[in-house]
Amino acid sequence: MTSFVIAFDIGGTKVKAGIISSSGEILDKAGTSSRAREGPGGIISAAQHVRRELLENNPHVNITGCGVSTGGVVCRDSGTIRAAVDFMPGWKGFEIRAAFAGFLNKDVVVDNDGNCALFAEVHRQSLDQNDVILLALGTGLGGAIYSGGSVRGGASSLAGHFGQTLVGELFGVDEWEQLESALSGAGLALMARRILKERDLTVDPEDSFPDGHAVIKALKHNEMASEALSRWVRLLARTCHNIQWNYDPDTIIIGGGMSDAKNIWWPRFSKCLSHVNQRFGLPRDMDVRPAALGNDAAIVGAGLMAWSGLGPENGAHAS
Repeated sequence: MTSFVIAFDIGGTKVKAGIISSSGEILDKAGTSSRAREGPGGIISAAQHVRRELLENNPHVNITGCGVSTGGVVCRDSGTIRAAVDFMPGWKGFEIRAAFAGFLNKDVVVDNDGNCALFAEVHRQSLDQNDVILLALGTGLGGAIYSGGSVRGGASSLAGHFGQTLVGELFGVDEWEQLESALSGAGLALMARRILKERDLTVDPEDSFPDGHAVIKALKHNEMASEALSRWVRLLARTCHNIQWNYDPDTIIIGGGMSDAKNIWWPRFSKCLSHVNQRFGLPRDMDVRPAALGNDAAIVGAGLMAWSGLGPENGAHAS
């Protein structure tokens, strides 16, 4: 019987799970509402639900281990959530690895969703020998750092949390702003709403641009949406430029939910990046590329991390 691992991706709105081969292929996947507002108990119940669905639909698979990707700051050694966003109440301090091991009766590997996504991308794009940084443009801004053959956690598991960078006064005088308040899907929508207010238009900004995808959809007929996107790609180009100066990676990968619309905004971004690099002393053709796995990256990465923890006798992928 062929062996697989089961992998979970825990988010504030959805729990996804997949049955993952040792090469990172998805045999099957399922998802449901995360029930995050109910606290850890709701999330674990949701995970149990998608696990039952997957195993009922694939009764002949042999599950040998488990990987879990989750938002928040994750201590990989203890399997505990060190910090989490407000819309996941009770998640901070939760012993997530013990909880999953309890109902799965399997060895469990847990890591931050950005780290999992980068691990998968490195595997899929054959970048194992490179230094690679991921920017995940979702509702917020996630990220991860791969160097020396592994994902880097840092002294306090904080490495790669680029969204928490303090950039200051993006939207107001004497205000401390985090980078993800602008460089994210929510940030793109906020930029568009602020442009509406700047121009004092008699329209409710909240109704016009509830999220980043709404801005993308409005580009063809809305001047404010186009201006917001121009500001957004300039900020993304500046961020990539600064990352290159600070970390000097071989490759920067851009993923997350906003990358689904990359065919619309990538040409503007690429042109802006080339311009800023030429002006401030970096190669115009630095290696910045889109993610290959899209929204499946986190569950694939969690699965591959689980395989790496099982050892070669179980067919684990060597990374």
